[in-house]
Amino acid sequence: MLRITIRFIAVLTTLLACGAPGLADTPRRHALLIGASGYDESRIGPGVELLGPRNDVALMIRALRAYNVPDTNMLVLADGLDQTGIDFAAHGDPNRDEILAAFAGMLTRVQPGDEVLVYFSGHGSRQPQPEGAPEPEANGFDEIFLPLDIGHWEGAHGDRQAGVHNALLDDEIGEFLDALRERNIFVWLVVDTCHSGGANRGAGPGGEFRTRAVTEDLLGIPLEARTAAEQRAQATRSGAGSPRPDAPVTLGEGGFVAFYAAHSGQLALEGLMPKVGAAEARDNFGVMTFHIANGLLAGGVASYRDLAYRVLSGYNDWGSRAPAPLFEGDLDRALLGQGGTVRSPQWHARFVARDTAEIEAGFLEGIGEGAVFEIIVRDPDTQGPHPAFPGPYYVEAAEIGQTATRAVLTAFENNEAARSLPGRTAYMTARLADPGVRLWLSVTLEETGGQMNAREQLALDALGRLAAANPETLIAPIDFREPGEPADIRIRVQDDAIWLLRGEPDIIATGRDRSARIVIDDAASSDALMSQIEGELQKLARVRNVLNAASALQGASGLENLAYEAFVWRATPPRLTANARAADDWACALPDPSAIPADAVSFDELGTSDLNALELSHCDIVYVRLTNTGDRPIDVTPLYIDSQAGIHRLPFLGSSASTRIEPGEQPRIVWAGLRTFDWTSGYPASAGLERLVLLAVEREPDAAIPMDFSFLTQASLTRSADGAVNDAQHSPLGELMSMAAFGGSATRSARARPALDARAGTIMFQWRLIPPGAGE
Repeated sequence: MLRITIRFIAVLTTLLACGAPGLADTPRRHALLIGASGYDESRIGPGVELLGPRNDVALMIRALRAYNVPDTNMLVLADGLDQTGIDFAAHGDPNRDEILAAFAGMLTRVQPGDEVLVYFSGHGSRQPQPEGAPEPEANGFDEIFLPLDIGHWEGAHGDRQAGVHNALLDDEIGEFLDALRERNIFVWLVVDTCHSGGANRGAGPGGEFRTRAVTEDLLGIPLEARTAAEQRAQATRSGAGSPRPDAPVTLGEGGFVAFYAAHSGQLALEGLMPKVGAAEARDNFGVMTFHIANGLLAGGVASYRDLAYRVLSGYNDWGSRAPAPLFEGDLDRALLGQGGTVRSPQWHARFVARDTAEIEAGFLEGIGEGAVFEIIVRDPDTQGPHPAFPGPYYVEAAEIGQTATRAVLTAFENNEAARSLPGRTAYMTARLADPGVRLWLSVTLEETGGQMNAREQLALDALGRLAAANPETLIAPIDFREPGEPADIRIRVQDDAIWLLRGEPDIIATGRDRSARIVIDDAASSDALMSQIEGELQKLARVRNVLNAASALQGASGLENLAYEAFVWRATPPRLTANARAADDWACALPDPSAIPADAVSFDELGTSDLNALELSHCDIVYVRLTNTGDRPIDVTPLYIDSQAGIHRLPFLGSSASTRIEPGEQPRIVWAGLRTFDWTSGYPASAGLERLVLLAVEREPDAAIPMDFSFLTQASLTRSADGAVNDAQHSPLGELMSMAAFGGSATRSARARPALDARAGTIMFQWRLIPPGAGE
């Protein structure tokens, strides 16, 4: 039996496994959707009920229908589904016995060559693995999904069913997936849940977001049982050399791909989505499920890898504390058995005014500010384009709701804006021409309770003046909202500091994970504080916008001739001196200035890829080897984005600093040396989720000057007066990135299509940088 490790991590998210069954050569698609919401607080404890899983399942049903998966092929166990408005009746509740019966029932439905989506949404946790287990877990614990009828700890007696009463073990799910694959069934597994954290942690901005996890304490698992499991795991690992992640799933005849909402030990969230939007357009969803469904409903994705890129782009607003989704398996397989074809949805459009149309697509379909649609006027008889109204008609999203968008006529690419739309009687459809890149930053001021001292009152005055300022006079597109409204950044004045909160539910006042803040000193003035706050917000906006723009170009066709392979070299900590200021107070060194060290390990060997976030530490080094396999030059600018909103230009190994990689040239190697402590200043350095971004452009053979996007690393808001504007800044990619990094207050969105058409693209890696000892 192939043993598959099921990772129950933040919020069991949504999967979609579907295709176009109207084609005879496509496999049949099935889905088993399990969502547990109404946990009984009297059984477990306070704060365990969830609101999102029932909505997650309804959203997944909607997305599967968009891919023509028939309702009869969906087996659904979800409580409260009738409260979501979906016209689908669940087949039962997500209790343990019903889930096991559904496993057995799905095995009788499927035939060789079919595809099955297995989806979980609800609470996750973990329990100590029984002593003497035939296949010990690396950490000594079994991950568990909590059915609706979950109970408490009953002890471990060598029986896999002992432990938490009615828990569904990872091994049990693995056996079900094995059974499917043994029948030559392709499986897409989606898990949106945690196995750590606290169920009643109020976890989110303004109470809008919370974790999907139940603590081991709430489940009644005694401390001595947990300690014994950890000690057994440590004894098993001793003498085995450097620890490595779980081996990647071996792809058998049936095939397998998995999306997890977070890496093991991290938290996933549910809450009001989209993160920013009108109140009437938002509802509770699992964060990852929401972005999976967005990607499916918006179309334009050919493979599971393409969909994973879409999901990752949805996490850019969360900053360095973002949960990091995990993807594994046959990610290059055609999405939902489509055979490589790309679904390009067409939505009904309705005439509203001469320059305005309403389109039946909104936030749930992934429509965001700046999205551009092409309106096609249809002949009611042939359903083809109407010969009397050839267009083109392009409209840009102006008001976005949950399922509908008001859009106004706009110029697009080389087309001027049309003078008017056809009249009310015209039959019109809309397709997404450019999803747009959102560039504005929303900010809310949290209401403060209690007495304010003079310094804090001065800060409130500066914030009030900034919020009341004419938006056109601000240095960045910042949208101030009323207290309590959803926003990207929450500002709180407390303890003689101005705190800038992104993903964290509350202020983290001490330690290396401390929240970003501006300390208010006695010499501060209102004007100086106002300028400093605006500058810090612009810095946060610039980093988020660069990531959004780069994410829009992932997987672009311009990268097809740029091969890349990543490696990690892990540093060995030296013996610290008696006067060491921290566990990472030691200088880093480059092992070899001209080559990747022989003891560096490739991402492939680690069972990971550019989609997943490794845990790395002080003095580790990441290398990326780049090879031009085509017949035209490719210019690559490597940028590093740290957790403190810094953007840095990375070097290549060797003496050449040029960004140009010629056809047939020896591979170029980018390297990133990681630091959690600055041994020269004596202060901790960056830690958290960090990224390496490779901006690439395929050039014409006679292009003489390499493009270099290092101007993005400039610390100042505007380019220095004596800085030359180079070809890179004038290029479509340069214009997009310049708008993202340096766009003024009127720059609320940008378009990615020109850069894509110019054979530009991005490759992005991410990792979580952890100081030595921080994870213990």
